Amino acid sequence: MKISELAELAGVSPSTVSKVINGRSGIAAETRRRVEQVLNENSYYKPLVSTKLSRTIELVLEHVDADCTLPLIDHASYWAQQAGYALTITQIHSGEEVEHSFRGIIDRNPLGVVIHQITQIPQAEKDLLESRGIPFVILDPITPIDDQAMWVSVDRWTGGFQMAQYLISLGHRRIGIINGPQNSQSTIARYGGFLAAAHSAHIEPDPTLERATDLTPQASYQAACELLDLPERPSAIFACNDQTALSVYRAAHERDLAIPTDLSVVGFDDIYPAEFMAPPLTTVNQPFNAEARKAIEMIIDVRRERPVETHVVLPVTIVKRDSAAQAAAK
Repeated sequence: MKISELAELAGVSPSTVSKVINGRSGIAAETRRRVEQVLNENSYYKPLVSTKLSRTIELVLEHVDADCTLPLIDHASYWAQQAGYALTITQIHSGEEVEHSFRGIIDRNPLGVVIHQITQIPQAEKDLLESRGIPFVILDPITPIDDQAMWVSVDRWTGGFQMAQYLISLGHRRIGIINGPQNSQSTIARYGGFLAAAHSAHIEPDPTLERATDLTPQASYQAACELLDLPERPSAIFACNDQTALSVYRAAHERDLAIPTDLSVVGFDDIYPAEFMAPPLTTVNQPFNAEARKAIEMIIDVRRERPVETHVVLPVTIVKRDSAAQAAAK
């Protein structure tokens, strides 16, 4: 179908359709949606800039920070190079930029795409990747995904269970938990394991000891302050990640609470600076190296038409350091 015909269906000029196809700015959001709907309904796909397969693997991220993306980038780059490919990184945000970024990826025609914790992957973009034969792996999905997609995740349920069980074995009964967004798959899994360990020890959940945050330092710090200012504060706090544990350390220090004498603190991820904190942080090790390696291998296996395990859950382990201790006798 010609662009002029598509323009007539969308009720816009051919130049507007061309701008939408090429991802250019200057188009009203409602107009862009209407044009893209016409394009999708008529199965119109922009021709590839290049049909030559690139010797790159693309890693798509929403953010780059020390929380987990830096170690992931490091390991993914290593395993891509070991296989003879380069790693390229695309950082995208929510909204229209997601669609434009994915169309740029498709134009570059990489060997494959690793998508890390993207909140929303438009179905149209997944369809485009599939139609171009570009394999993609979703790493640590945070929202439900269809069974056809390839993904790699870690066993956060067991991590939450084992860490809560460890704190309970130290005699803690009032355990605070600072978790992530309540609609996140990782939050649900980690919290589910935490609750299962509490139930198995006959400890009733106490909503006053639970906080859900957006994982920003400010929100994590506020949650820690709220827990430590309770009339009967928790004897231990389980932070959903190591960056959150840093906020707990700060709040405890401001209240002259010694870790672990007055308060036990544990985290999740085992990233820098967990082992260099004072005291070194007890945490759950997330296997970033194994995750990155598996995702790269899955893409290469698909390209080489080898059997592929499409859904992978990797185990986690507790790293016991000095931030958790026996609960004080009462």
